[in-house]
Amino acid sequence: MSRSKKTSNADDLVREGHVLVVDRPEIRRSGEPTIDDVARHAGVSKGTVSHVLSGKIRVSPQTRARVEGAIRDLAFQPAEAARSLTARKRLADGERHAPAHVPRLTTVGYVSVDFTAQLDRLPRREERRLSRAIGKTIGGPAANVAAVAAGIGPPFPISASILTAIGVDQDSDWATAELWGRRVDVITPPERRSGRVNRALVLVEADGRRTIVNEPSLLAEVDVEHFLMTTDAKPLTWCLHFEGYQVPSRMAAVAAARKAGFVVSMQATGMPPDWLAAHHATAFGAFDIMVLHRESLTQIEPAAATVEAGIEALAALACRTPVWPRLVVVTLGERGAVAVAGDGALSYAAAPAVEVVDLTGAGDAFVGALLAAVLNDAPTDMALRLACAAGSLQTTRYGAQEVLPGAAALSHLAGMPTAAFAALTNGPEPIP
Repeated sequence: MSRSKKTSNADDLVREGHVLVVDRPEIRRSGEPTIDDVARHAGVSKGTVSHVLSGKIRVSPQTRARVEGAIRDLAFQPAEAARSLTARKRLADGERHAPAHVPRLTTVGYVSVDFTAQLDRLPRREERRLSRAIGKTIGGPAANVAAVAAGIGPPFPISASILTAIGVDQDSDWATAELWGRRVDVITPPERRSGRVNRALVLVEADGRRTIVNEPSLLAEVDVEHFLMTTDAKPLTWCLHFEGYQVPSRMAAVAAARKAGFVVSMQATGMPPDWLAAHHATAFGAFDIMVLHRESLTQIEPAAATVEAGIEALAALACRTPVWPRLVVVTLGERGAVAVAGDGALSYAAAPAVEVVDLTGAGDAFVGALLAAVLNDAPTDMALRLACAAGSLQTTRYGAQEVLPGAAALSHLAGMPTAAFAALTNGPEPIP
């Protein structure tokens, strides 16, 4: 979230092993088995192996067993093929079971596969530019929020899942396995699988700014209504979180979820600006937790000429609104974030200064950490500081979900007093 100056704190946390950074080898080592080796070992064609891996074309159980046996015998481990097999198994196995005292977080939205290019600057029209690297990562606001929340751990444990639609292509299997590896269950009825997962191009400039190109979704609608009919949230603390793309068409589901005992939350990412301008009063009455952007301020109060004026206008709106959410937060980029209480009181938190590499997913990391803290009853000021730390840390690596910090790392980066964190954990102190 911050790009004001360089600090070594984030890199120190990574080097010391307190932050998980996803390792993505780009090149296959010579001598490793190939798909041709698997086909020869199983006595089938290369196309049959591809069908088994992708799951798009039916293969007899006997042939599938031979191919999967060959994969095991040869230790065939290209990331996508291995993870595709894992993904199908996980979908069949169902979700993990967490103790009843652990809060649940189910995000609603789509998963995407992001192809990130590292550039010194954006290309001009008809210009070809050389990228330092092009990486493949998992993305989508709902997926990013769930992964970050799931990774933080005690004293803010979260059992995370994503309610989504996925395809029958290999990238969908890969994305499902990636999420499972991040402790995020994928909720989607197998009979609704069709099409292929969404893809996005992310062009990242040298200063961390990024340009994102999305394609129209080729997937089925996310089935929120079926989830609500088959899920009993009342015995648990269970948050249903909507990415901004989903909010305008899901307000009936938001009301139904709240009535069913869910905590309902949203973030502005992807929300059409004209919808928030026209319906912000409805949104404030519908959600328990709202995370807005600084750009949201002028959508709510067009006369606000500055961010400060927009915050003052939002605080005044809170004072005259009969029903205000449990928590309204506005992210302020490198300046951190502010929470606006129902009585108009403001709580600010600064963003730790880091060396920015890529701003992709910073806001989603903020939301994931914020929800993990709030659902575990952390005070607002602590939740804001942890969320700002998560957002800042995310910007130090390329791609969303590539940095998954634990609670102690966030506490350290946020500069929280050791005694305060130790009191929450009732255990070891955080990183010295």
